[in-house]
Amino acid sequence: MGKTPRRQPVPSNLFSFSRLKAYSQCPLRYRYRYLKGMKEAFKSIEAFLGSVVHEVLEWMYRRRFEGAPPALDEVLDELARRWQASWTDDIAIVRLGVSADDVYRQGREMLTGFFHNVFLSDRSTTIALEQRMSARISEDVTFTGFADRVGRTEQGRLFVVDYKTSSREGDASDFSEGLQAPLYAVSAMDHNGDATCLAGYHYLRFGSTNWRKVDRKTGEVLQNRFRRLAEEALAASEFPPKPGILCAWCGFNRICPAAEVPESLSGGRFPVARQ
Repeated sequence: MGKTPRRQPVPSNLFSFSRLKAYSQCPLRYRYRYLKGMKEAFKSIEAFLGSVVHEVLEWMYRRRFEGAPPALDEVLDELARRWQASWTDDIAIVRLGVSADDVYRQGREMLTGFFHNVFLSDRSTTIALEQRMSARISEDVTFTGFADRVGRTEQGRLFVVDYKTSSREGDASDFSEGLQAPLYAVSAMDHNGDATCLAGYHYLRFGSTNWRKVDRKTGEVLQNRFRRLAEEALAASEFPPKPGILCAWCGFNRICPAAEVPESLSGGRFPVARQ
């Protein structure tokens, strides 16, 4: 078995949502990626689609901010350009029977729907795109992340919106949806001096947006919840695997002794001989 590529481990006190979510879903994956600095063997095409679509959305709003909002054909041309330029050999199509063209068409459909149903009628003002958010929550925990878009409504209300390409709509009970955008909203309030902020998720496949009002009191509760989860990960001494359906999308599934990958989702599991 060949050696798994490595990168630098993430500083122990620096926590993003991706890091906490990895610990929540599978402590062993968390250990491989964040504590040992191992690089995953592949990136799923769903993650690749999300990255490219986010890049195009950022480009759209940046063009609008510069006074040259793009037409739909320009948006789709930009998707094609970025898709081709960013494609790498380590992108895996996990679901057998699905093609890269199928997923690319999904990206076109999401951006087309967003362009007609949101972008053309959006009169809000952009404050920042892909803004780095950071807050020291305790002596041992610093929260960090990137907000997709920070802006103000026509009425002047501060908002943060996160764009989702996921195949289902989330709600506040979900791990990410319950914390991610709301904590970005807390950082946006601190940065802009506002007492409240709208935290939203726009689900591109469904054309829907869920909003939540965040104030200072709510922000304190959210930060304390995030701190407790991070401290649990910091205190962990054992990192057991949690095998399940998500193993198919884990880039460590070829070295994990407990990985469960059904045949229908084996597109990302590279054939490696077991020792």
